[in-house]
Amino acid sequence: MKISRSRSTVYIAGLFAVSIGLAVLLMMDSCCSGGRHREVTGKKFLELAQKPIGSALYTRFIGATDTRAYLSVWSALPASAGGGEDVYSVALVDLPEDIANRIRKGQNPWTR
Repeated sequence: MKISRSRSTVYIAGLFAVSIGLAVLLMMDSCCSGGRHREVTGKKFLELAQKPIGSALYTRFIGATDTRAYLSVWSALPASAGGGEDVYSVALVDLPEDIANRIRKGQNPWTR
């Protein structure tokens, strides 16, 4: 089947427009998917807090309220694969008493 020159131009322009649209969607996904807040169990929170610092993962204690503790977890994965920075929180009553007491005193239980 022979395509006329004008139809092939329209076809190429359509492919270009679709490509631009997909690129914009991917950029929006990478900009908007970080910064999630996740409420987790005490066990999961302790697992995250005790992860060693690596080149592709960084976890830090960011503080607490009267009832919850918060961690920031940064991952170098692409946002579409779950990367970016996320905040995890846990109810203080779900943590071991010694750790919860240190957090209530304003201390970071994971620093030496």
